[in-house]
Amino acid sequence: MTTALIADDEPQLLDELHQLLTEAWPDLAIVARAKSGTEARRLLDELRPDIAFLDIRMPGIDGLSLASLAPAGTRLVFVTAHPEHALDAFEHGAVDYLRKPLTPARLAATVQRLQQQGPAAAEKLRFLQAWTGNTMKLLEVDQLAALRSELRHTRALSQGGEQLLLRTSLGELMHQLDPQLFWQIHRGSVVNARAIERIERRDDGELWVHLRGLAQPLPVSRAHRGRFRSM
Repeated sequence: MTTALIADDEPQLLDELHQLLTEAWPDLAIVARAKSGTEARRLLDELRPDIAFLDIRMPGIDGLSLASLAPAGTRLVFVTAHPEHALDAFEHGAVDYLRKPLTPARLAATVQRLQQQGPAAAEKLRFLQAWTGNTMKLLEVDQLAALRSELRHTRALSQGGEQLLLRTSLGELMHQLDPQLFWQIHRGSVVNARAIERIERRDDGELWVHLRGLAQPLPVSRAHRGRFRSM
């Protein structure tokens, strides 16, 4: 059964989202409701739901900051009255960005998209493909160096210097990749652990990842430094 957490600091809107989700997806198990970002973070760590529906502006921790701290396996959907945060949301790997007030039709489209990412869609990818002009190019997932978010698209960078622009968000791709091998190091960057040549700690304390096939290293955000703490 697919599980979900919903978070909004306005009780009436939280109830409305719960009701609309129940109608649009009867089999979805809403395992937690949070009224603040701080509460949502605790519940995300404790329950690790499949999906989190997050408001942007919440007391304690805002939705975007919370997205950087969410478990890697949790898909994110933002539900907000603030359209100006859409770019940041997709850079955080959001599957969708819903505007308040919600409509049943718009939520139904999101539910359909999430359901298509079920067990069959979640099988580990072996190849990425994209059209360049009249030519379809294939890139073996094992040969990836990194994936970079570009709004609703993702740029795949190979260890051999090839690039593909994929019409899929980074958040969607992450659920089809092996989390033991593909590590998120920034809200818009995922790297292949097997492509890492070295980790550089600079004088200012910042961490940078050097990858095979990439001339420029990629920064590690503060939210993701814990992965490298024991290295």
